[in-house]
Amino acid sequence: MASVLAYPKELYDYVWSLRDTRIDAWDSNITRGSFVIPLIISYVYVAKVGGPWWMRDRKPYDVKRGILAYNAFTALANAYFLYRMLPLTLFGGGYSFLCQPIGTDCERDMAVVSLNWWYFVVRLADFLDTMFFVARKKYTHITQLHVSHHALVVLDGWIWLNFGSDGQAVLGTCVNAFVHVIMYTYYFLAALGPRVQKYLWWKKYLTTIQIVQLVVLFVHSSLPLFFECGYPKLLCCVEMAQLVLFIVLFTNFYLKTYRAGGRSGPPLAEKTKEKGQ
Repeated sequence: MASVLAYPKELYDYVWSLRDTRIDAWDSNITRGSFVIPLIISYVYVAKVGGPWWMRDRKPYDVKRGILAYNAFTALANAYFLYRMLPLTLFGGGYSFLCQPIGTDCERDMAVVSLNWWYFVVRLADFLDTMFFVARKKYTHITQLHVSHHALVVLDGWIWLNFGSDGQAVLGTCVNAFVHVIMYTYYFLAALGPRVQKYLWWKKYLTTIQIVQLVVLFVHSSLPLFFECGYPKLLCCVEMAQLVLFIVLFTNFYLKTYRAGGRSGPPLAEKTKEKGQ
């Protein structure tokens, strides 16, 4: 019996021994499972149960200013991340678009890890998307796609931050940041009201952009399985599995929304023209 109970601990110790110890330079609880896992569980509970229960006898809050500030911050933070990250890696840093191993503790690579740490913090802030919906009692927007996406993105970011946030993963992070700039710029403009919304003709392309992003990242994540560069193949498989899940969810959303005459609107946060009104 003791040997059976000891096996999970031995497995945990082995897996944890493979982690990227460069992240320890920040000595932060944010990167620890004891913080991230309870946070994700709490987020799902508040989004689906606790939040609606607390708001049941309350009127929707007016959080338009908070939404505008959040959307502007997210768009600018992702743009700044790209501004700092690209010269260090893919455009000027010698990174390979084909297959890139995890870096070392040299100055450049530590700067990349630092940027990824801050990017993870921004992803944690994405939970505010859902909190705004709860505060406004827009429960129909808190869909399976919305909640699972936000929860898994944080879990995914935590895994990569601990086991290799640079190397092959950088291109995916940069593509994701670029898509977030587009999305949250749209969300910010849409929240300004009808006078601006009528010019946002590109709303219907947001879901398409996200699906294309997922397919591109799936292909890119598979490359280390065929080209040896030292990047952990297990990380590639984990990433590919998650990407397949999101491709299915986003494609299903797209078909229901734009091909079957369903409601229209961007995915995830579902921030349509009513956002901020």
